[in-house]
Formats: sequence, structure tokens, C-alpha cells
Amino acid sequence: MAGTAARGYDPPMKPDDLWLAQDGNFTQVRRRSLVSRLASYAGGVIGLLAGPAMMITLGAVGAFELPSLIGGVAIIIVVGGLGLATIVSTSRMQRRVHRLEERGRLATAEVLDPRSVSLGEETGVEVTLRISGPGVPVFETTHRGTDGDIERLGSSFRVIVDPSDGAYMIVR
Repeated sequence: MAGTAARGYDPPMKPDDLWLAQDGNFTQVRRRSLVSRLASYAGGVIGLLAGPAMMITLGAVGAFELPSLIGGVAIIIVVGGLGLATIVSTSRMQRRVHRLEERGRLATAEVLDPRSVSLGEETGVEVTLRISGPGVPVFETTHRGTDGDIERLGSSFRVIVDPSDGAYMIVR
């Protein structure tokens, strides 16, 4: 959080106090330690290499036939895709949190127009948020969450906003 005090806030934020609002949902952001990030990346690399490793092993033992080829390609696509998604997701989230910490400005989100919605098997709430603050253009966005998440936030709450792209984290 270097540099945040100069912008007028120095909140005592713990990893479980950060929520990133994106893609129409509140997502809890947990800062990952270096070990956790490395483990995530290693899992992704293992996923990417599982299919090719299987195909090379089958070729080396002479069992490389059409079913083996189809299975290897399927593993490359499915497991490799999941591995790549893990790597990209970890990297993207860490970059977004870092960017918000570096460029973010304190603002206020005001809850407007709460309404009940279906969130799959449970009922939740959809709210319109009006976000404004010094150096932050006023904008509105809609999000869904469980009733408890929204109620804990209250009718207005603090957010850290990146004015360049409108990304923000909810600070409790």
C-alpha cells in the first residue's frame, strides 16, 4: 500500500477486507503470498504439460495409437486449458489489485435501487451503485450479491477507485 497515505487514506486493510467488484459480482480478493502465487503458477504449468507428457510417454513405450492420440489431445485441450486459465487468472487478479493500490483514490459508493433477484438456487439482491469522490468521475454500476454481503456494506461505503478504468475495490 505504498503511496496511499498521500491520497488521503491509509485504511487498516487486511486481506479479508478487500472486495473487488467486477463482472457484475462482488468477488473477495485475497492477496496471495509469493509462495501461493508460485504454487498457482506451478499447478498451471503442470496442467499445460500433462497432455504432451502423456503423448511423449506413450510414444516412448510404443503404445502410440489413435485412441492414445485422441486421449492426449483431449488432455492437452481440457487440462492444458485449465492450467492456462489458472495462470492467467492469478496474474490478472494480482495486476488489478496492484494497480488499484498504486493508482486508487478513495471514493464513496452509494447503494441505490436494491431489488431481489435469483442467484441460481438462492435468492440474492441486485443493487445499483453510484460511485463518486474527489478526482473520480461519478458513475453507476449494477452488482449482484447475497443479501448478507450487501447488508454488511450498508447504504454507503468506502471504495478505492482507479479513475483510468473505473475498476474499484470495496473497503470494509
